[in-house]
Amino acid sequence: MSKPTSTARRLQKAALAIGAVSALLLSGCAEGGGGGGNGSEFHFTLATSAAEGTPNAAVQDWYLDRIEEASEGRITFERTTNEALCVAEEIVECIRDGRADIGVTIPDYTPQYFPTVSVVGIPFLNQNSQAVTAALYDLHTTNEAALASLDSAGLHYVSAWPVGRFLIGTPDETTSVADLAGLQARASGPVIQEVLAAAGMNINAITASETYEAVERGVITTVGAPLDFPVNYGLMELIPHWADPGVGQYSTFGMWFSQSAYESLPDDLKQVVDDVTAEFNGGAAIDVFNETAVSQCDDMLGASTVESLTAWDESATEEWREQVGDSAEAEWQEIAESYGLEDAAGFLDAYKDAYAEHEGAEYSDTTSNCVEQFADR
Repeated sequence: MSKPTSTARRLQKAALAIGAVSALLLSGCAEGGGGGGNGSEFHFTLATSAAEGTPNAAVQDWYLDRIEEASEGRITFERTTNEALCVAEEIVECIRDGRADIGVTIPDYTPQYFPTVSVVGIPFLNQNSQAVTAALYDLHTTNEAALASLDSAGLHYVSAWPVGRFLIGTPDETTSVADLAGLQARASGPVIQEVLAAAGMNINAITASETYEAVERGVITTVGAPLDFPVNYGLMELIPHWADPGVGQYSTFGMWFSQSAYESLPDDLKQVVDDVTAEFNGGAAIDVFNETAVSQCDDMLGASTVESLTAWDESATEEWREQVGDSAEAEWQEIAESYGLEDAAGFLDAYKDAYAEHEGAEYSDTTSNCVEQFADR
């Protein structure tokens, strides 16, 4: 797979952004910004970093389709493509400054706005994606600290769902934490970055769309990421060995309306959005994610360049967990409080309680299933 250069990508994105902004201006004229009566129609612009063909894009599209269907066409979306309107790390700013009305991206790219969501980054804590999604939804609709964080950012919460289990892609096979020392790597999320650094890895902050080129040019040799990195971002062409070290779910994709967009809706359409959002977080998002992720496994199984897809022995995972101890939770609390979250320890307890409440949710992990299938390849 030949990847476009960063310059070519920037030019392509600039052209797409111009088209998207033009469409936004035209739709604004046509819709009049959305009125207030029960017959009003609302046209909202999307900014996204979910790459086409990924489970995250499928999850995003399900939500947009369902809103349009449930509102009987009174809410519609201008669907810009991956990073066409705003690059991944700027999407939240695009929502905040009005270039977009709804955004989809990785909260870890702008952690200062999402100290409450970043709790997912504590390694070994989260294994069940549905429990994570439901717990975050509960807290961001009821917890005062989470609501205050959203309010200060000018955002209305839709969802945050895990991107998939944490995998480590390396030039040589890894079986324990000792194998990580000295590797040049990328990973997103302030807590997992600190944990990897403590294991001896040299961590670079590189976004998903920049990772292929970074590996190709030798800036990094190793990737910490979910399954869509080897498949949808092409890294299986360059990195032969992939392993699940047992960290579990470690990062999320998030979706938010701007507060002004949500508040512009009349009560009946707010109820439509709220109902679809509850359905989404109640299981639909993870169902759609898993349905799409199955095809990722097929690609891994069929790739001659992938030499191994394994899981560390439980003893190796436990060794790393013991090394980390309570340091990851302490690191998260320090980071979250530096971003304005008061009583981070109290919020962590609330998250653990919410996660435990949903931990029994039926869930089959596609990455774990793929590891098992690869062993029989």
